[in-house]
Amino acid sequence: MCWLYLYLGGLLAGVFAINIWRGLFLQDMELLNAASLSRLQYLEVDKGAFFLYVVKERIGIVIVLGLLATTYVGIYAVSAFALWTGAMAGILLSVASIRYGIKGIALVMAGTMPQYLLLVPACIMLMDWCCKLSTALYHPERAYDMKYGTKKQYLLRKAVQILVIAGIMIAGSIAESYINPMLLSFFVKIF
Repeated sequence: MCWLYLYLGGLLAGVFAINIWRGLFLQDMELLNAASLSRLQYLEVDKGAFFLYVVKERIGIVIVLGLLATTYVGIYAVSAFALWTGAMAGILLSVASIRYGIKGIALVMAGTMPQYLLLVPACIMLMDWCCKLSTALYHPERAYDMKYGTKKQYLLRKAVQILVIAGIMIAGSIAESYINPMLLSFFVKIF
């Protein structure tokens, strides 16, 4: 629940940032402007190269948060990640709704589906994994899942869990690379 509050706090911060610095985000940047949307209509995506780029980004998140979880700042890194993703979602949704109203929200939904059906649960699982690992390493008295089995069994469970999370991230990347461009292109043409 803590991450949900941080995410929602970041979402509100993103909305406030847009309202305070509206000119910066709406005039000086090409974020969701008409020219960038018209380029999307005719964009040909090299799905293989796009997949490699997306996988690198998504697995990069898993690696960075996983490595930070082994340090003392692991829980703080996860908290910052939840806050940051909320802020970025708030900015994107605010810009979309200011520029296009309800159609802008539909555009964001078209741009994030179906991959977010996999990526959001994977991120929640990753944040939980990181917090539990960091707690087990630096506050073992509070690590309830470490009490069952030996330390070797615990580490093996954690390794399997991170591989499952990475697999879900890769499945989300496949959806983002191969399914989403077709859906987004279709939606932008009728937009």
